[in-house]
Order: sequence, then C-alpha cells, then structure tokens
Amino acid sequence: MMFRAILRALAPLAAMLTLSACAHVPAVAPSSELRTASAYVDAYNSRDLPAMLALMHDNVQWLSVADSKVEVFANGKADLARQMESYLASPTATTSEIDGSVRDGRFVAVREIARWTDGEGNLKSQSALAVYEIEGGLVRRVWYYPETK
Repeated sequence: MMFRAILRALAPLAAMLTLSACAHVPAVAPSSELRTASAYVDAYNSRDLPAMLALMHDNVQWLSVADSKVEVFANGKADLARQMESYLASPTATTSEIDGSVRDGRFVAVREIARWTDGEGNLKSQSALAVYEIEGGLVRRVWYYPETK
C-alpha cells in the first residue's frame, strides 16, 4: 500500500523528466575560427588553390611537428602557393574531413581524417591533429602533428 502511494507521488516527476529528456537542445553554431578551418578544408577538397589562398594570411606559416622538432613546410602565402601547386598536381586525390574540434581563443585544434585510393584501388585513410591559428578571419599558422593510421 505504501509502495503504491510512493509510485503515485513520483509519477508526475517521472513524466516531467521524460518530457525534458525529449526536449530539443539547439545546436551550438561553430566558431568563426572553425568556420575558417572548415572553409580551407572544403577548398582543399575541391582542389581550389585560389580559394585556399584567399583564406591565408600573407605571412602564413605551415609547420610540421614530429617528435621534438618543428619543421617549416611553408613560410608566406607565395611559398605555400608553390608547395600546394605541386601537391595538388599529384595524381593521388586526397580528401579530408574535420572530425571534431576544440577552440581556445584564436586557436582551433581539429582531428582531420584524410582519405585516398592507392594505386591498387584500395581505399586508405589516416588521421592527424592540426592546430589552426586564425588572425583577422585568415589562417595565420597551422601546426600538423604526425598521422595515425
């Protein structure tokens, strides 16, 4: 008898919790830093070098991090353009997608997944961490960390 009284008393609370669990939670809009990084990845996937360069600061630096060393891949927009022209001319078409991000001020860290088809027709993929520094809506620096397969 006492058990039934407790259940009746808790029924409205259970109903309220069930309804609140079904409530729509609005999605958080991506930060401007993430939108810039995503626009770059989209331009890369389209192999659109002018669109890629439009997102780059004139003094952009592209850095590769391995072990305890940081190597400068490109220093300045003109250098990056030369590097990317040769890379995009490659017959292997690689596409990337951003799979998660964390923003801290002008920095956005992302996990990028790259996919391509090898010479034997096998689909390959790898992921890597990248940190984009955004200045004035443009990519100022990018640090790429070693890939994982």
